[in-house]
Amino acid sequence: MAVISFYLDEQDEKMIKNYAKSKNISVSAFLRSTAVEKIEDELDDQLYERALCNSDDHCPDISLDQVRKALESYC
Repeated sequence: MAVISFYLDEQDEKMIKNYAKSKNISVSAFLRSTAVEKIEDELDDQLYERALCNSDDHCPDISLDQVRKALESYC
């Protein structure tokens, strides 16, 4: 498992720690899940936009293989 370090001001640190504590999870678990959710949301948006661009007046289905292929660049 990798370690990623970054700097926070005191106010952000306190807010993050208090939020994680209120949800009864570690700061690491909270930050990890938040980062992963952000990436997944962006991928969803990209796939949606691509589907809209490729459709005439209808929205075609996206196969599971296409979703997996898009996710491979992040995994």
